[in-house]
Amino acid sequence: MILYNDILGTVGNTPIVRINKLADHKRKNIFAKLEFFNPGKSVKDRIALNIISEAEAEGKLNKDSIILESSSGNTGIGLSIVSRVKGYPNIIVVDKNCPNEKIKLLKALGATIVMITTEKNDSEDLTERRIEFVNQARDILDHVFVPNQYENPNAPLAHYKHTGQEIINFMEETGIYFKAIFISVGTGGTISGISKRIKEFDPSIQIIGVEPLGSTLFGGEKGPYLQQGPGNYFQPKNLIYHDIDLGIKVSDQDAFNMCRRLALQEGILVGGSSGGVMHSAIDMCNEIAGNVLCVLPDGGEKYLDSIYSDKWLMEKGVVVEQQNINDVHILNIDGLTDYSEFIRKLRGVVLKDEDQGTL
Repeated sequence: MILYNDILGTVGNTPIVRINKLADHKRKNIFAKLEFFNPGKSVKDRIALNIISEAEAEGKLNKDSIILESSSGNTGIGLSIVSRVKGYPNIIVVDKNCPNEKIKLLKALGATIVMITTEKNDSEDLTERRIEFVNQARDILDHVFVPNQYENPNAPLAHYKHTGQEIINFMEETGIYFKAIFISVGTGGTISGISKRIKEFDPSIQIIGVEPLGSTLFGGEKGPYLQQGPGNYFQPKNLIYHDIDLGIKVSDQDAFNMCRRLALQEGILVGGSSGGVMHSAIDMCNEIAGNVLCVLPDGGEKYLDSIYSDKWLMEKGVVVEQQNINDVHILNIDGLTDYSEFIRKLRGVVLKDEDQGTL
């Protein structure tokens, strides 16, 4: 048993697990690094801690400092945790596409929240507008420190020093070596840091970046997308292409259905970026002669009202595959004491018996 001085001691050293049922039909060894084991339930805790710690070491923060950042949610959550431990007030600028669960977490963690909104398409990426607001606020407010996850070199450095090294340690300790690593791409920090460290270790390991269809980080047409966190309409300075072998795109429908499959078949509850990464890995694994690792950025608890809501997906035009739907079965007990007929049908539902599975 390890005693940590505070919650920040639990950032990093996330587990790697084997994916079994999803990959079994292709007889491939696919593994997942579960970043939702970080205290803020995402990979962004790593950069939040490293950016603030380095800023303190460089004398950029003092007792009067306010931390101000644009975020789709996860970086804001990570920064809020670090801010509470270290004693800084913080402002997080989100937009109307941010899932409500993330807003609730930010409120619970004491962040001051600013939400950017517009009457335009719900799925339009508003990252650049959030950054525009942050830049103006920095010029007006006193003692403001902007972590700037899109450009701050201490973001990819966190993944170079820790995430990438953890993957190398795993390979050396277990003897399970990866031929390819699939990584979600948004601000660029995760893939740039991991890829640099991995390529130093073994240049033959493929680094494959995954972005939403509609994002333009790897070219293509700009368009709306619902995946929260990955993707952008501009190239962040922290996205370094040098060590990335391939960039691929995944649709909302494929990403979200894979989230459902991961939960229902593997017991792993993840967000849309993780679904996109896993879909891409399974889709491509027959082209890769060896083990594959997926870095899964965050957990699914923040998306229960979106990705895991049949109604929300239907409203957004995303088709949920029938095998990925898990209904609640209602039993009205008014005047009813014999439940046997319902129970017999329930057995058919549990065992997937099409003839007896309708309640």
